[in-house]
Amino acid sequence: MNLTVLGLSGGFPAVGGATSGYLLELNGRHILIDCGSGVLSNLFRFIRLEQLDAIILTHLHYDHISDMQVLKYAIDLTRKTGLDMPAIPVIAPGTPENIAAGLQSDGNLIIGQINANSEISMFGATVRFLPMEHPVETYGITVEFAGRKLAYTADSVPCTNLPPLLQDADLALMDAGTLERLRKPIMIHLTAAECAILARACRVRRLLLTHLLPLLDPAEILAEAAAQDPGAELARLLATYEV
Repeated sequence: MNLTVLGLSGGFPAVGGATSGYLLELNGRHILIDCGSGVLSNLFRFIRLEQLDAIILTHLHYDHISDMQVLKYAIDLTRKTGLDMPAIPVIAPGTPENIAAGLQSDGNLIIGQINANSEISMFGATVRFLPMEHPVETYGITVEFAGRKLAYTADSVPCTNLPPLLQDADLALMDAGTLERLRKPIMIHLTAAECAILARACRVRRLLLTHLLPLLDPAEILAEAAAQDPGAELARLLATYEV
């Protein structure tokens, strides 16, 4: 499996950046995981629209889905040029209901709903969905293919499903959306330190910190994680990682 980072900012895009979006390539097929602001433009650096086989949306916050509306235009306009463009399957949570309803389209997307602890087969890989702890219905995912495991926390705080999600992952993308010095009584994102502690405890082979708030210094985020796990890395925009 190969994973390309199309967007890694949390909340809003950094200068020249994009919010959450990752392109997973396996078995010659292409799966887009999350589709935030600026992701579609970066996607086209790597594949054509008609090469996109499926989309997974971990939750329906706009920094993870805002380019879905633009994607509908892209499909529609592609068809109007005469190119055969099949509808793209989209797997997403069913809530919040008003936002989920906005994903529907006339033949451009086929929407399927994620269920807690569900498991599906996609292009020879096994994809599992584990509920995370976030203000809206959110799922972390694992993708297992050819003996390798990718884990993606989406957005979460420490919860009971994180250890099984991360356990023995070859590559883990983790939500390092905040820092310990910014800790509040109620948190909605993992700190960089929490990411590193969890990854180390779960024997993650390679940790990539993502969902980085543009208001924070990336060097500070990395330093906080590296104090707990020296191998921690910041995800790099447009970089491709072998899982």
